[in-house]
Amino acid sequence: MYNSTQDTLIIGKKVIYLPTCHSTNDIAAEIVHAGLFEEGTVVITDNQIKGRGQRGTVWNANASENLTFSVILTPSFLPIQEQFLISQVTALAIRAYLGSYVADTKVKWPNDIYMNNRKSCGVLIENSLQGTRYASSIVGIGVNINQSEFESSHATSLFRETGQAFALPEEFHKLLKFLDAYYIRLRSGHQNDVIRSEYLGYLYGYQKDVKFLHNGNVTNGTVTSVTPLGKLRVRLATEPEELEFGLKEIEWVRD
Repeated sequence: MYNSTQDTLIIGKKVIYLPTCHSTNDIAAEIVHAGLFEEGTVVITDNQIKGRGQRGTVWNANASENLTFSVILTPSFLPIQEQFLISQVTALAIRAYLGSYVADTKVKWPNDIYMNNRKSCGVLIENSLQGTRYASSIVGIGVNINQSEFESSHATSLFRETGQAFALPEEFHKLLKFLDAYYIRLRSGHQNDVIRSEYLGYLYGYQKDVKFLHNGNVTNGTVTSVTPLGKLRVRLATEPEELEFGLKEIEWVRD
């Protein structure tokens, strides 16, 4: 059972627990549409039947072995042109949480989290706009905690990386504290550049030689930066100038 927390300022003060649901993001969206929420409300389930990932993918997680939840935010303070900061603070918070257990923990653009070069977390952020500002952001998070077997050889969990089983309610509250602390930093309005710099510091491929699939060909390249709107800037060995890429426009080539 997951309860609200008193150790945060915004995120997790209200927690809605559903033993089973189709998608926590969809439930959160219904709550937002009805206007029945406070900022930081969390919807969490033990068994998400139709979890969604980025780019139309499916997020599969064994029931009662992982953390699958959504956070409702109202970041009206943030201009639309700086929207990627929500993704960055979310990724950094989860990375910090997992990094407290596993040293080699990186962000893979835009906001997947990898431990020892294997995916351990996915994030799906769905925004609603009102004019030039945000009305709400629903931040869907799936973190592999105790799952031991995966269909993909590129997936992992805290259990697989540490050999330790974890109490999910305890880990949930730990993660909420990291998410809350990073969101408070964003709300302050004074740490945007620091957040961007920290994100680059943990970003896979930043100022390093890695492989990409571009225009059907595998080529070496280096991540040089990320734009405020979240596009990846890459210097490819096959191109004379740096290029910007959005989702689906370039792929990582895994080892």
